[in-house]
Amino acid sequence: MELLKLMSDRYTCRRYSEKNVKEEDLNKILEAGRVAPTSHNNQPQRIYVVKSEEAKEKLMKDFAYNYKAPCYLVCGYNVDEVWRNDLDGDIDVSIVITHMMLMAEELGLGACWIGRITPELVKKNLDIPENVKVVAVLSLGYHREDDRPSKLHTIRRSNEELVKFL
Repeated sequence: MELLKLMSDRYTCRRYSEKNVKEEDLNKILEAGRVAPTSHNNQPQRIYVVKSEEAKEKLMKDFAYNYKAPCYLVCGYNVDEVWRNDLDGDIDVSIVITHMMLMAEELGLGACWIGRITPELVKKNLDIPENVKVVAVLSLGYHREDDRPSKLHTIRRSNEELVKFL
């Protein structure tokens, strides 16, 4: 698939089929995150794969959104491994998540970047180490048949409005 078309077609998925994510697809998605560039190539990202019903129950305990995805990726970074400061870690993880979302799209999976979380509760409920800062959760799975992009998906402002040449 052409990259720009893939990026344009990709949308936030909030309705997932009950089909489990194939191990091969999950490994490719995780590999896309692994090869993502990070500050000073420190690779501080930590991805926690939440697939079991028990782990999903723990994640959902204090969670605002339950899209009933077959898989969730809790994305964070080791604060002791970031290059200079937390901003570097947040940026690194954002790049990693973007790579994983694009790979998911290429493989025919949907994903939703869930940023409205309480990181400390996610860490506590999943027993994530203290030195890991949780940034976001990525829900992941195959689209349900009735899943569609939001009405706002194709509304794009022009580059004349968004870009300024100086």
